[in-house]
Amino acid sequence: MRSFNIDIIILTHEYPPYIFGGVATYNRNVAEWLAQKGWRVLVISGKSSLTEKIICRETNSNLSVCRIYLPEVPPRWFIYGLIIHEYLKNLLKKVKQKVIIIANGLNSWLVFRGIKDLRNRCRLVTIFHGSLYAPLIFYSSIFHLKDLIYALLSSEESLYFLETPLLNFLIRNDLCISDYNIFVAKHVLYEFKQLYKDLSDKIRKGEVVYPGIEFEELNKLKQDAKREAKDEIIVAFIGRLFYSKGITHVVKAMEYLIKELRERKVKLWIFGRGSLETWLKWYIKKAQLLNHVKLFGFVSRHRLLSILAKYVDVSLHPSLYEAAPLAVIESQALGIPVVTYDLPWAHEFVLHGINGFRAPYLDITRLAEYSIKAIDLNTQKIIHTAKRYDKNQTFKGLEALLLRLINFA
Repeated sequence: MRSFNIDIIILTHEYPPYIFGGVATYNRNVAEWLAQKGWRVLVISGKSSLTEKIICRETNSNLSVCRIYLPEVPPRWFIYGLIIHEYLKNLLKKVKQKVIIIANGLNSWLVFRGIKDLRNRCRLVTIFHGSLYAPLIFYSSIFHLKDLIYALLSSEESLYFLETPLLNFLIRNDLCISDYNIFVAKHVLYEFKQLYKDLSDKIRKGEVVYPGIEFEELNKLKQDAKREAKDEIIVAFIGRLFYSKGITHVVKAMEYLIKELRERKVKLWIFGRGSLETWLKWYIKKAQLLNHVKLFGFVSRHRLLSILAKYVDVSLHPSLYEAAPLAVIESQALGIPVVTYDLPWAHEFVLHGINGFRAPYLDITRLAEYSIKAIDLNTQKIIHTAKRYDKNQTFKGLEALLLRLINFA
């Protein structure tokens, strides 16, 4: 194993271009921003090949990415934590200077268990991208038989939520082992305070660091986009096709718009893949929505943003739970209003009547009606609400924290 001259190690089982999602994108943005600021950053992630086992590449003078082979079976995050343990232990023996390690919740304790002898040269920061409120609201929403069926069809997330006792065990241990904790939204911090009152001292030793978006680039993309003249209203859903993401509610809201409100000009564009894809295709055909719904599948980030800027009028995002949803934030940075349910997480990101609307939970008719009403919201006000997530603002607090930690005795 070669030695590394590094200041920061970022541990993440998902890192672009493999597996696009909120956690992966958050870690990439942090890594690239810190490297640009002069920090020497090493990212240790998954997705190497079975034959090569470990692949390390320098992406620029300050950022290196090391990929370790992980079997493509769930739960990947848990397997990553087990595999990376020994690799990190050997790596830290070769790193002579002080180093900060940034891990993601559910992995800190898995990775650091049993290597206390090396802790005198490193400080551990854990980023929490959500809380147990996610599975709790998932369980509370499936009391009705029809929703239970949808949840069972969404097999991948059902298996994940069945791991709740394990998740709780790991979160508690992560809080205890970390030197400092970061929460990606205010509501996540609040949830931790409510769920783990006995660990309040550890939770207070933390702060909120929102995702950092490329606000200026998104604003320029919006300005440069030549909006196509069209008679249609384009409503978009962006996310995994899981029950908890609200995809079943999205298509039913579309059905209500077409059949009850007679909004024949509305089209629904769906971006994403997931375990409800087969059900979704069946329902679209059954409800006779084939002429009104288009499935894009997985779309690269660059192409997705271009499509949003050029065509989309409203983002429909009735998710049961989000931590800090990039799909919501970046849509708003492009001037696209977001319609969701009036759930605790949404209060922080969807300002009712300003950058979107929050419909009463499970009220499909209001969800549909707000999707049309949102078109009239002021575009510049929508964009302005997203400016607070500019990475040059959100990551300043993170860098200040790292500067304090890197000078530990």
